Amino acid sequence: MCAERIANERSVVVGRRTVREFLSILSEQIETPSKRLTMNSCFAAERYDVTSLPFIPFSNTGGEALNNNGVVVGGIANTDGSVSLAEWSKGVLTNLGVPPGLPSHDFNIPRVFGINDCGAVVGTIHTSAGDLPSRWFIYDRNGFTVLPLADPTDLGGAAIGINERGEVVGYDHTSSNKVVGWLWSDGAYCRLPVSGTNTTALGINSSGTIIGNRRFRLIRRLLTGRLRSTGERGYVFNHGTTQHLTGFVYAINDLGEAAGGSIVNGQAMAAVFNNGIATVILNLPSSAVGINSAASVVGSYQPTGYNGRHLFRWSANSGAFDLTPDGYRSAEAAAINDRGDILGFGETLNGKSQYFLLTPDPNGGLTQKALITPPPAGAR
Repeated sequence: MCAERIANERSVVVGRRTVREFLSILSEQIETPSKRLTMNSCFAAERYDVTSLPFIPFSNTGGEALNNNGVVVGGIANTDGSVSLAEWSKGVLTNLGVPPGLPSHDFNIPRVFGINDCGAVVGTIHTSAGDLPSRWFIYDRNGFTVLPLADPTDLGGAAIGINERGEVVGYDHTSSNKVVGWLWSDGAYCRLPVSGTNTTALGINSSGTIIGNRRFRLIRRLLTGRLRSTGERGYVFNHGTTQHLTGFVYAINDLGEAAGGSIVNGQAMAAVFNNGIATVILNLPSSAVGINSAASVVGSYQPTGYNGRHLFRWSANSGAFDLTPDGYRSAEAAAINDRGDILGFGETLNGKSQYFLLTPDPNGGLTQKALITPPPAGAR
């Protein structure tokens, strides 16, 4: 069976410190250095450089992804109206080309969702008609590869995440208007054994643990770049076992810790999940969309009395900080890597949609602002 094959291929991650342990340390105000993270010191940086990125907005079919080498990929508009995949690294933008036009020349608009540390990129290719029909692609050193649908009768497919072993997760939209999550490994599809009529897979870590959510509304938000909800429910698929969560999840790190949100008194609040248990990290309307190997979390929150979203970063060591760049009316995070770089997007004061990269730098122009919001009891 598919689940058995997946379980046999994967190794178990052991010996990790849990987020709940870090929260216990924080709540007791213990400052013992030996109990702190020993990752790169940049995670504790109080200032950031802000770099504007040239990618087109998500609503115009763009997308974005960040890897641990600080490489960002997305879509750029060409003068002839086509959209190219592009890579940004250390201030240099490289045009990676237009998709090959498969299964027909109408499929020529890429949208990026994931990149691994080897530089392999995954996403969707669709037509000017909209999100459907679609196909999914991998871009690597050999160029574009457009993959067939899991079922030839499906309306479209999207690849959302890729790990260092080249395993890909995503979903297909079936002819009966259902959404089905899958794993692509060793040149073959496996449908994920997750209950529910509509499921998708959003992330896969280096050991092969998969996270995702189980509601059709998720797909609509995913394709419009709005990863926030109070209604969806997540899952973790690990070594052949599926664990259903009471909250929703959008990202997973290599230690198996997932980031998303939990419902408190009917309101979504950013949370970290460890062994299926949710720990709320921000006592404001919020959601988390990224988590790195140091368990540093990024997402967006709704400031009290304000309509726009603000970007936040959280760690058990230091709590939550607002990292909305100066000159932005609103901002949200898209990802954080193991170096502490944060990929974000937002709307400037003059109404421009803009992607940006925050890079930890003690001499940077952006100073983080503390959010004093202790997590509430009653998370579920």
